[in-house]
Amino acid sequence: MPTAGATTPVKGQRKTKVGRVVSDKMDKTIVVSVERLARHRLYKRVIRLTTRFKAHDEANEAHVGDTVLIEESRPLSATKRWRLVSVLSRAGEERAAETMISEEPETTEAIHAAAHPGKHAAGDEAGEEGQA
Repeated sequence: MPTAGATTPVKGQRKTKVGRVVSDKMDKTIVVSVERLARHRLYKRVIRLTTRFKAHDEANEAHVGDTVLIEESRPLSATKRWRLVSVLSRAGEERAAETMISEEPETTEAIHAAAHPGKHAAGDEAGEEGQA
């Protein structure tokens, strides 16, 4: 009794990341540096973590310093698993810092909780009035 739904694979959305090109010296390949914020487990300090991805750039359109959008793909070589989708901004143009580090609500809450132990995000005003 095999069902048709169990044999056909479900195709989900591919992961996308926004990062900065740090190398374009290879042919049809760029190295993209993606930054994210995380909390240190022991010291509870917010740290910036950087991950480097090799991405396929078919037309060699991205250059060092550009902000790009990449998406995951099938393995294209021994180290390439990402593909360039678009160049969001060029190196000479003005960039917004918010596009580089995307914060999720859970990350924001964790950062706030680490910076202000014992306070909740909604009750900040009530806690400040009680201390004054």
